[in-house]
Amino acid sequence: MGAMSHQILLLLAVLTLSLAASQHRDQVSCKMVDKEVLCQGLSLLQVPSGLPRDIEALNLSGNQLRSILASPLGFYTAIRHLDLSTNEISFLQPGVFQALPHLEHINLAHNRLAVGTALSTGGLGPLPHVLSLDLSGNSLYSGLVERLLGEAPALRSLSLAENSLTRLARHTFGGTPALERLDLHSNVLMDIEDGAFDALPRLAHLNLSRNSLTCISDFSLQQLRVLDLSCNSIEAFQTAPEPRAEYQLTWLDLRENKLLHFPDLAALPRLTFLNVSNNLIRLPAGPPPGGEGLHAPSEGWSALPLLNPSRNASAHPLSQLLNLDLSYNEIELIPQGFLEHLTSLRFLNLSRNCLRAFEAQRAGSLPCLVLLDVSHNALEMLELGARALGSLRTLLLQDNALRDLPPYTFAGLVSLQRLNLQGNRVSPCGGPGEPGPPGCVAFSGISSLRILNLVDNEMEMLRAGAFLHTPLTELDLSANPGLDVAIGALAGLEASLEVLALQGNGLAVLQVDLPCFSCLKRLNLAENRLSRLPAWTQAVSLEVLDLRNNSFSLLPGSAMGGLETSLRRLYLQGNPLSCCGNGWLASQLHQGRVDVDATQDLICRFGSQEEVSLSHVRPEDCEKGGLKTVNLIIILTFTLVAAILLTTLATCCCVRRQKFNQQFKA
Repeated sequence: MGAMSHQILLLLAVLTLSLAASQHRDQVSCKMVDKEVLCQGLSLLQVPSGLPRDIEALNLSGNQLRSILASPLGFYTAIRHLDLSTNEISFLQPGVFQALPHLEHINLAHNRLAVGTALSTGGLGPLPHVLSLDLSGNSLYSGLVERLLGEAPALRSLSLAENSLTRLARHTFGGTPALERLDLHSNVLMDIEDGAFDALPRLAHLNLSRNSLTCISDFSLQQLRVLDLSCNSIEAFQTAPEPRAEYQLTWLDLRENKLLHFPDLAALPRLTFLNVSNNLIRLPAGPPPGGEGLHAPSEGWSALPLLNPSRNASAHPLSQLLNLDLSYNEIELIPQGFLEHLTSLRFLNLSRNCLRAFEAQRAGSLPCLVLLDVSHNALEMLELGARALGSLRTLLLQDNALRDLPPYTFAGLVSLQRLNLQGNRVSPCGGPGEPGPPGCVAFSGISSLRILNLVDNEMEMLRAGAFLHTPLTELDLSANPGLDVAIGALAGLEASLEVLALQGNGLAVLQVDLPCFSCLKRLNLAENRLSRLPAWTQAVSLEVLDLRNNSFSLLPGSAMGGLETSLRRLYLQGNPLSCCGNGWLASQLHQGRVDVDATQDLICRFGSQEEVSLSHVRPEDCEKGGLKTVNLIIILTFTLVAAILLTTLATCCCVRRQKFNQQFKA
């Protein structure tokens, strides 16, 4: 009996020591910052028990917890923030969170709450003081949420994202009356029962994106400010016919749905952000018969209340709209008056539609617009009034079919800073007073313009003075094969231009005095036929020089010396570089002052011999090569002189023999 008692005492001692060691390991492995304990990613199987009792935040994310028990978690009664995300939790002991009277934030995202016993044990139980709760990524399906959620009268933020919900019932959120933010994105919601949100009078942010909703009818959440319905299958959006109060909605996202018409927004006067991109929207060509019929959804006119002339401008729907995205739709034309009352609009995106014309001619039209994107359409006509778009800074027109525009199309845009015309057929005129071809566009005298893109416009001639009095900082004239750059074409840009691109134009001669451009930092001359550059004899600002795929064999120091203090990157691949005579380039490679692209693959040639890497060429290689050349010349000269002497001697001998024969016969 005594021996057995001794063994029991020994076992208890071992268990006590083991528990102490376990507590010590918990304290050592977890990090503590003030009153926050960080135990994430430590492969823990249970909540540590040896932590200070007064901690206020405990992060146990990324471990292997399977159950949450009242002991030892209940010891830490001061906890406010509890992160249990990314574990394998399937069991919650009843009342486990009620033992933490100060608990305000719970994160249970990415666990296994739907497959375990958490639901059968009363779920989370009452959460009287909790403000935020994250249950995302738990495979929850309809019916389980109600069993999991208890009474949470103070809860303001709830995430049920990335679950398997298909339906929201009327009583789903009955225990969370203070909810302000609700995230339901990435579920399979197909049905929302009438009154599902009636118990949430403070709900301001609702995310229903990435679900399977097909229609929003009788929308009546007047208190809502932010609504995300993107990435569903919604074909129509309509507000309730008789709202009880004014809608507070300011942010509405309907992108990537199946809308056929512009949504009915007549009851949303506070809207500032609207995204209806990636839909099937077509705008009607003209007003419906009778002029007053703005209630025919099949014609799309109920969706355009902003065309109603009976409203004054300040009371008009969308009069406070700042951002409107209509990109990736099937719009062929903009109805007259559609944009007239968007007096606060700053950003308008109409890209990737089927537009053939765009006009803004009325004085004061879109007065606050800063960015207009009409790129990737089929524009053939562009009419911009002299006093319209007074605040426009960026105009994107790339990849259209613009040609033969009025000469002063862009001259009236007094605030324009960036203009992209890539992929059109625009031909610049010459300087002021210079005659230009029919249909050319004047780019001189636009004092606000800083960035201009004329890539791929099939330009044949860039005339002298084309950009006079237009202080551009960036100019891209690439991909215009056969372009003739006249002398003085870039005159007036010497003190402003920082970026110049002439790539892929087939230029054999560069008639631009580049050293005069004192601010130039990036120069792209790739894919031409150039073999010479103007001499940079004085220090300049050039940092990046792209000469790929040209005909350069030599880059002499006499021409490149002025770049040594500024040049940081030089691209030279695809040129027939000579191994000898490129002392300046070899010096840059060896000293590392300039980053020359692909130095291991930069190839050069010794005369007609095989190609070698320029970085492997030594000065003595060129000296030997020069000595061999001198020796070869001497040998050839000696051989030629010897041949001449032998020929002369043979001729003399032949003449003397003939004379001797004649004398002998005589």
